[in-house]
Amino acid sequence: METAFRRLTQTLMYIGGAGLLFMMLHVTLDVVLKVAFNAPIQGTVEISSYYYMVAIVMLPMAFVELEDDQISVDLLFNLFPAPVQKVCLLLTLMATAAVLAVIAWRTGQDAIRAFRVGEVVMGSREIIVWPARCMLPLGFTLAAIAALLRAIMVIQGKTVTRNTTDEAAG
Repeated sequence: METAFRRLTQTLMYIGGAGLLFMMLHVTLDVVLKVAFNAPIQGTVEISSYYYMVAIVMLPMAFVELEDDQISVDLLFNLFPAPVQKVCLLLTLMATAAVLAVIAWRTGQDAIRAFRVGEVVMGSREIIVWPARCMLPLGFTLAAIAALLRAIMVIQGKTVTRNTTDEAAG
C-alpha cells in the first residue's frame, strides 16, 4: 500500500510540476502576443489563478508530507530521547491528519457547491472554475492519508523524519 501511495503522490507531484511549466508558457505567450500584436490571451490571469496555481500547490501536497519535506522547526525535538520523539511524532502526525481531514471536508463542501451552481469567474472573459475547486479536497485528503501513513510507519519503527542537522551544516 505504501508503494502504491508513493507512486500516486509522485505522479501528482509531476502533474503539479507540469502545471508550473504550462503556466510559464501560457503567461510568456500572453506577454509576447500582447507586446508583439496587441492581442493578449483572454483569461490568462484567471486560468493562472484558478487552475495552474491551485494545481502547483495542492497536487504535490501529499508527496511533500510523505517525504517530510514541509517546513518544520525542531529546536528541541533532536534533544529528546527516542521514545519521547516517537510519541511527539505520533501526536503531531495524528493532529496533522485530523486538521487536514477537516480542511478536506470543508473544501469538499465548497467543491460540491461550486459544481452544483456551475461556478464561473468573470474577468476579461468568463472562466469555468468549479473543476479547479476539486483539487483542494483531493490535495488535503491525500495529505491527511500521507500523515496517517507516516504515523503507521512510526508505530512500525520506520524512520519518517529527515535529519536536518546534516542539511544545515552542508
